[in-house]
Amino acid sequence: MDNKHDVIVESLHLVQKGESEQALNMLDNALEQATEENHVKWIRTLCRHAALVAHIAGDRRREIRYTENALPYANDYSFAIYNFAQLLLRDGQTDLAKQWATKAYELSATGETVADRDLAAALLKQWPEIAENR
Repeated sequence: MDNKHDVIVESLHLVQKGESEQALNMLDNALEQATEENHVKWIRTLCRHAALVAHIAGDRRREIRYTENALPYANDYSFAIYNFAQLLLRDGQTDLAKQWATKAYELSATGETVADRDLAAALLKQWPEIAENR
């Protein structure tokens, strides 16, 4: 399918029919094409959608992979890596989650917005030791 929107709609139909693996394969093909074309908006959208499909399918490994692949294309990188750290933590990858949380803290602690300060505070509440490692 050439139209990325059609791929998303068709993948939803496949998920509803219990064919998540086929949906993910279709999304992988669309992601490959979007990457070759360097179509940032579609890469970001397709990665997020594929992560959601993987989540619904109970495939945490793929959910993590798609979420990580979307990071370079995130509109708000510090929040994206915070959410990625949370996903890793839910998967039991505590050390890796802490590394990503530290990165998110470093970015948000130097930010100037209220959202940056709120994110830094949330990170310190969950991982107080990351401020000590700076």
